[in-house]
Amino acid sequence: FGVGKTTLARKVYSSRKVMRHFHLRAWCSVSQEYEKRRLLLEILTGIHVLTEEIRQMRDEDLQDKLRKLLLKNKYLIVMDDVWGIGAWNDLKSSFPDDANGSRILFTSRLHRVASEIKPDSPPLSLSLFSQEESWQLLEKKVFKEECCP
Repeated sequence: FGVGKTTLARKVYSSRKVMRHFHLRAWCSVSQEYEKRRLLLEILTGIHVLTEEIRQMRDEDLQDKLRKLLLKNKYLIVMDDVWGIGAWNDLKSSFPDDANGSRILFTSRLHRVASEIKPDSPPLSLSLFSQEESWQLLEKKVFKEECCP
């Protein structure tokens, strides 16, 4: 069950501060079964208008197109629900490293995936709310300013 990884990533991705900071932003949902082509098109959709010509490109040409669009731009790519290192290995050559502050954010339920993708950077782990914190959140959402009956 979820602890809010995607929700937190979505809040970061959609924040005004992040929108101002990054020239280009894109989101892709990886999941357990993924297709490289679908991920490439999903990312391209976030940063460029998808023409029929682009849709007809081979995977290698899509990767090249993505790389050229990202080059010299500060970008944020979110890869949500990553289950294994395969998706990263398939796409990483598409993401230029211009040392300009671009970032790729991964969410995964599997701690080892984050460790494999970037071994020198400890992953951020979210924890579940305590029973009391859960109740406080429920009260806040359901009853707003009123007292709980």
